[in-house]
Amino acid sequence: MTKKNILTIILDSVFIVAFNVLFFLNGGTQHVAAVWTAYGFLHFAYLMVLITPLIASKGSTAVLSKTTTYTISLLFFIVELLFAIITFITKTERIKMVISIETVLCAIYVIILVINLLADDSIANKQKRHESENDFIKGISNQIKYIQTLVSYNDAKKKLESLYYLAHSSPSKSGESMKFYENEIVRNISLLEDAANQNKITDILRISGEIERLLNKRTFEARTRN
Repeated sequence: MTKKNILTIILDSVFIVAFNVLFFLNGGTQHVAAVWTAYGFLHFAYLMVLITPLIASKGSTAVLSKTTTYTISLLFFIVELLFAIITFITKTERIKMVISIETVLCAIYVIILVINLLADDSIANKQKRHESENDFIKGISNQIKYIQTLVSYNDAKKKLESLYYLAHSSPSKSGESMKFYENEIVRNISLLEDAANQNKITDILRISGEIERLLNKRTFEARTRN
């Protein structure tokens, strides 16, 4: 266990230890059922404050996601803390009322938290898909740019430059209907690199033309689907 983990556990334990010391020191162990109910829900609320950042969505939106879920759980904890303090001070014996209020508060919290987590998960998935789509365009553009450096013949160099700008300006949005074209583009770029390494000018021009055709087909498909 690292020093950071140990310090985190200590920090997370400060409230729960301090609260229980004060609770049992000032009130002892004899309490009415309503007080124990509030006590239990308060501990549940604090537990949720600790674990909600861990169940937040991952990805580039993770910081915002964790902040939002933590805020929701923190607000629930503050409400529970205030309600628990009132219950402890008044020592009410109206157990049905306390359980009803706690159930409503807990239900509202869980509903809001789940809705938020589902929304965050949807955003994270869209972000992940967008990043993957961008990676495809960047990847093929960089490969073509590299292949340019392998070619010295003027016409082939101009063709590859034109192909690079076509690839670089292609829509990043992808879809199932475009997977065939994308796979074919990747396959042909590999063939193009082989041709460039062997300085086969005719093959370079021919394969570049095929990649250009596939890129145009993919672009047309992407714009048609939008």
